[in-house]
Amino acid sequence: MNWTELKEKIYYWDGSWRDIYVLHTNRSDWKIWVDYVNENYRIDWFNGKADKDKNQIDFTVVEDFWRGNHDLCSTAKVFIDKIQINAHFFDDTEMENDIDPREFNSMDDHDKLVKYMTDISKLLDKEVILTPENEHETILFKINQDVIEFSKEIDPTKWKIRTR
Repeated sequence: MNWTELKEKIYYWDGSWRDIYVLHTNRSDWKIWVDYVNENYRIDWFNGKADKDKNQIDFTVVEDFWRGNHDLCSTAKVFIDKIQINAHFFDDTEMENDIDPREFNSMDDHDKLVKYMTDISKLLDKEVILTPENEHETILFKINQDVIEFSKEIDPTKWKIRTR
């Protein structure tokens, strides 16, 4: 896809965000992901145990959150240059990140996201998918190792969540 198609079909602003999912994860996968983003990206994360913002995610605090101490954890902001990826720790069986499509203004921005998703796919040996907000079944594109596959028919007017 060229940039014009990507902007119209994937990074289109309709009031909703786009979700990045890795399904069927476990805590070992999450630990690998945390180590990867801590080493490779700028992080902004509120550590509830320390009661302050940190520039690294403390995985032990995330695990305490999953054990039921829900005051400890918040969304982590992972920055790829100026692009913010929000990482949510809802459940250890699924990774969910989201992006604001308005932050994607060039093919270079798209390529940065693809690199992030490809790296995760390779590290976890799992497929990584991009979907409209809260729509697991509507895959915009997916990455498995080095293979990137775009959905054949992407029609934003058919997405469930539309504000337009």
